[in-house]
Amino acid sequence: MRAMVLVPVMMAALMAPAFGQTATADWGDVPTPPNATVRLDHDAQGNETRRIDYPGGVVAQQVRRGGKVQTLVEDRSGHGAVLCLRMIYLGLREGLDVCRQEGDGPARAFMDEALDQLDDFVVANSLRPVTKDSLKMDEAQRLKKVQAEAARRGPEAVAKGCASGDALRMLGGVRKASLDGLRSDLAAALSVPRPPVMNPCL
Repeated sequence: MRAMVLVPVMMAALMAPAFGQTATADWGDVPTPPNATVRLDHDAQGNETRRIDYPGGVVAQQVRRGGKVQTLVEDRSGHGAVLCLRMIYLGLREGLDVCRQEGDGPARAFMDEALDQLDDFVVANSLRPVTKDSLKMDEAQRLKKVQAEAARRGPEAVAKGCASGDALRMLGGVRKASLDGLRSDLAAALSVPRPPVMNPCL
């Protein structure tokens, strides 16, 4: 099931107007660059709505209810939500580090390569400024926390966790996969420039 995240944004304590009234201007801090298309409307209950279509197939939908704005941003490009993909690759890279097996070197190298490409995409297409250094710092901090937690749990508990559940399923899939196939899939996912967003995410 797709994970859909509704992000509440506070407005200036104004109630949504009825049909025919001038639309209020405050829709929160959702970016609207010049190349985006913005459409204002009302839903069936009379609530103000705003839809922002970004190049590449990413859509932000907003509705104002009871003085609050709810926002849902989705990637509808057919190539997947880039921030979701990055989160998955981060988890896999961390898993390959903690659950090390002989022969994992090429898979770990591919994950580093993939994260580098994903970070470049995020920097180039983000709706808000972000640097590659900040993304790499985030990755390093995450990995450090995972390693510290593994050390705290001890080798026996880590080995048990690596041999069961999602870790076994996901890492097993990476270890068995064709790296050329994974590279091809990643290239397809990043083939369309578009804002990197989290939804939809498995």
